[in-house]
Amino acid sequence: MDTRTLCLAVLERGEASGYEIKKKLDSPPYSHFQDTSFGSIYPALNRLAEEGAVAVRAQEQEKRPDKKVYSLTAEGRRQLCAALHQPPAGDRLRSDFLFLLFHGDLLPKERVLELVDQRIADLDALVAQLGECCPCASKPMHDFLLELGIDHYRSSARFLRDNRARLAHTLAGPHAQVAE
Repeated sequence: MDTRTLCLAVLERGEASGYEIKKKLDSPPYSHFQDTSFGSIYPALNRLAEEGAVAVRAQEQEKRPDKKVYSLTAEGRRQLCAALHQPPAGDRLRSDFLFLLFHGDLLPKERVLELVDQRIADLDALVAQLGECCPCASKPMHDFLLELGIDHYRSSARFLRDNRARLAHTLAGPHAQVAE
């Protein structure tokens, strides 16, 4: 999803400054979907303002420069809906954990198993965190998505638990490289 669409989606829930948009995108639920940077948010907001998709107003702040507060316009809602009707791009999984496992043959067996154990603990913590989220009665799709996320993390943790011994055996096998 492009940054422009992410900004429009946040603004669909109410007006916000660029900083507030970034904070919302860095927090659940948005943080589970995409990564964004300030370097991409402000140019996107500027383009959206030029197109009339967002309105901008200056809000005075005490002992600080005025901040820009953005709100969604009818054109912005139209653009958001049009973007939501487009087929999604394929998911891209970016994971330091998977990168480390990919090169796990260069690590001592104990370190690889430590990484797996830590990942299981992290996934269990995510499941608990998501389990504490309040259901969103006004948006049934949010509840559905929450359940999907919980199941995803639970399944990953279960796979790692169920296959940890097999991994340990593989790391001790004849094809294992000696880590320096």
